[in-house]
Amino acid sequence: MVEKRRYPRYPSKIKTKFSYYSGNPDEIDYDISVPLKGKGVICDISRGGVLIITGERVSVGVPALMNFKVGKTKRAVHGHIVRTGLLANNPTEVARRMAGFTTHGDAYVAVEFKEPIEISRDDL
Repeated sequence: MVEKRRYPRYPSKIKTKFSYYSGNPDEIDYDISVPLKGKGVICDISRGGVLIITGERVSVGVPALMNFKVGKTKRAVHGHIVRTGLLANNPTEVARRMAGFTTHGDAYVAVEFKEPIEISRDDL
């Protein structure tokens, strides 16, 4: 299978807090809507995005603001949600690897960053 990703992914166990919106992305008025707050664990990170295990239910397409710390560096990274679902319904190898994170939630959320970040395996 040919790898389609632009950036290498690194396994991680980074706690995160994130803000996101609820509902249909085409109908949200971002000027007056108040974002919801969520938390979880980043189990996989790259320069282009993260995969989070969480208990939150989110909609694909909505903006998200990720807050996390790598080493001593705090990050606040804007992105949008590209994929989400329940771990139990995902038969992939990644879902099997994420089984150890279920104490942090029963859902996964994939976030693509607005701009790539600087990160390497050595940072983790």
